[in-house]
Amino acid sequence: MYESHERPADNKPVALLLLLLTTVMFATGDSIAKLAVGTLHPVQMLFVRCAIVVAFTVPYALWKIGPAVFHTDHPKTQIFRGFAILGSSFLFVSGLSHLPLADASAINFVWPLLITVLSVLMLKEKVGVRRWAATLLGFAGMLLIIRPGTSAFQMAALYPLGAALLWSFAAVVTRSVSAHDRAATTLVWTSLVMLAGATVLIPFFWRPMTGQEWLLMGLIGGISIVGHSMLVFAYERASASFLAPFSYAQLVWATILGYLVFGSLPDRWIAAGAILIVASGIYTAHREHVR
Repeated sequence: MYESHERPADNKPVALLLLLLTTVMFATGDSIAKLAVGTLHPVQMLFVRCAIVVAFTVPYALWKIGPAVFHTDHPKTQIFRGFAILGSSFLFVSGLSHLPLADASAINFVWPLLITVLSVLMLKEKVGVRRWAATLLGFAGMLLIIRPGTSAFQMAALYPLGAALLWSFAAVVTRSVSAHDRAATTLVWTSLVMLAGATVLIPFFWRPMTGQEWLLMGLIGGISIVGHSMLVFAYERASASFLAPFSYAQLVWATILGYLVFGSLPDRWIAAGAILIVASGIYTAHREHVR
């Protein structure tokens, strides 16, 4: 018999701190990924990263918890989450090979808005009229960024947009399974599912790697382990609709790193759209506080 798992009590300050730390880590990881994607195929990058994550995550979980860490009440949901994150990672890294870091991040950051929508549809969380209006404002900002139907539109923008959709599903699923499964269980299942999916594809894309490429992938793997761990712990302790707006802090870090590392800054349309998205997030957070 496996012991039942109870989700930790809600603790918004702790959850918020964890989430803000992940924004710094994920922006740093994206910068490193953009450096590596110039020479490595996204599939090879994901395979190596997943292998590193599994090599550390699974032994540690077995040491701390034992075989019970593999037990889940929702295996199909865990598998879905793993493939959703794998697909999201692949699409976003593919987008980095065509778009500046800040632009790709700005487009990708429609996912917190999608979380607000999905948290209502899938988790039955309550979202008022004003928060719906803020969400629509955020979507308007996203349209301003990608500008479909104009000469400024790039097909590559669909990569981070698709990544946002898959990531939002994964984030909402994280909240739903946390009521039954340990955070470590979710991490282990996600890591193994992602590695399995990447392993199927890697024979078609593998090539020998240089020492510098191994170093970059090691850094990405380490950031992924710590970042995703904190993300799961955060969503265990606060609702998806509460945490989503604060994820916009990653846009700030992506812009700073994009300038410092690659010398690129978003144009006025990207900046205006990002401001609308951030404004909608801040207002949504305010409404959550009032509620």
